[in-house]
Amino acid sequence: MRNVSLTRRLAFAAAVLIVFSLFGAGELLVFMFRDHIEQRFDLGLVDHLDELVAASETDATGSLVLGWTAFEPRFNRPGSGWYWQIARGGRVEAASASLSGMRLSLPPAESETVHLVDDPTGQTLRIFVRHITLPGVDGPFTYAVAGPVADIQHGVRRFSMITAATLATLGVGLIIAVLFQVRYGLRPLRGLRDALSDIRSGRRHRMPETFPSEVEPVVEEVNALLDHNAALLARARLQAGDLAHALKHPLMVIAHEARALEGERGRVIAEQVAAMRGAVDRNLARARIAGPGAAVGARTPVADVFQGLRYSLDLLYRDRGLEIEGEGLDGLSFAGDVQDLEEMLGNLMDNACKWSHSRVRVAALRRNGRLTIAVEDDGTGVAEEEREAALARGGRLDEWAAGTGLGLWIVRDIAELYRGSLRLSESEFGGLKAELTLPAGEQGRDGQAPDGQK
Repeated sequence: MRNVSLTRRLAFAAAVLIVFSLFGAGELLVFMFRDHIEQRFDLGLVDHLDELVAASETDATGSLVLGWTAFEPRFNRPGSGWYWQIARGGRVEAASASLSGMRLSLPPAESETVHLVDDPTGQTLRIFVRHITLPGVDGPFTYAVAGPVADIQHGVRRFSMITAATLATLGVGLIIAVLFQVRYGLRPLRGLRDALSDIRSGRRHRMPETFPSEVEPVVEEVNALLDHNAALLARARLQAGDLAHALKHPLMVIAHEARALEGERGRVIAEQVAAMRGAVDRNLARARIAGPGAAVGARTPVADVFQGLRYSLDLLYRDRGLEIEGEGLDGLSFAGDVQDLEEMLGNLMDNACKWSHSRVRVAALRRNGRLTIAVEDDGTGVAEEEREAALARGGRLDEWAAGTGLGLWIVRDIAELYRGSLRLSESEFGGLKAELTLPAGEQGRDGQAPDGQK
């Protein structure tokens, strides 16, 4: 199962928190607005009732007389839901025109209060009732003023829609801001990933020390691991070289003494010493190979290695006047250790020089992340049926020529460690063509070689 990225996880958590927070805030705002509008609605009912009380008088017979009526058009519109009514002893003394002969069913109450009732048309009303005793009249008058609850609900619904739209816009803005904040905050992790990619591809050899303090311990540990890895590689190669020098002299002494022995015993000892020297050469050669995992991020320019080898071989074969040329090497690199490339290319070029008549060409190209280096000569070449034997372990092309090369098998072994290959074919010059395929190193971001390489 693929792990969820930190960006998605943080953004999702923040989005959930924002949604629930804004939802709760919206509910609270709507509740507060409903309470506020109900209070204002009730205050309006009280004001209308006070106006009716102020307009109330009694005549000589004790009947109720209104000096004026409230100036509110809704009290004059039948069925509007806005009503007032004055009653005494169960008889309606006065009522608003909006009642149109209907009568409000008043809740039983001894003190002024607000109730919810239904009017004769089925509307739910919010009604305020107060009992008033007028001078010169026995018994109180019951004043009632009512307004439709639908007006409150309409106001609350409108406010809810506006609030929802506002909070939704705010939520989207907050989520976008959180995404930006998360991406900005996690940018050092992307830098860490890019730095590790640069190390793996060979564009740099150490992590830069420019990360935030929270990431700095990781950077220090990675750099310490790289330093430890390089130190182990250097020590292993040093020990391999020391072992080679330590064994070389005793084997030479034994071989010399074996030649002094006559008969079968001398021959057997000489053969065994030769086998031992071959085994030591092969295994020490393999021990000196860095391999793809030994130096993380190694990147070796092909042209630099070629120039160094050509200089040495020009000196070695100067009496033969060989022409050693390079083609298409500039800008190409090998994703591996420099000594490994020197071992492989040096072996191929040395063999080519030994068997060529006058010309050796080293050409390279990069295709689909793979580096192909072809070494060709104009010598006698190798028969097709003998090429596989030349690549076999212990096989050499220089068995009849002077030289110290370990043979093509070691070249193939090193190439296979890098998941590459070595193939022999006929050169266009008539000699042998050795085609080496290896992983290509990536070009630096600034077009230059990685840190520490020329």
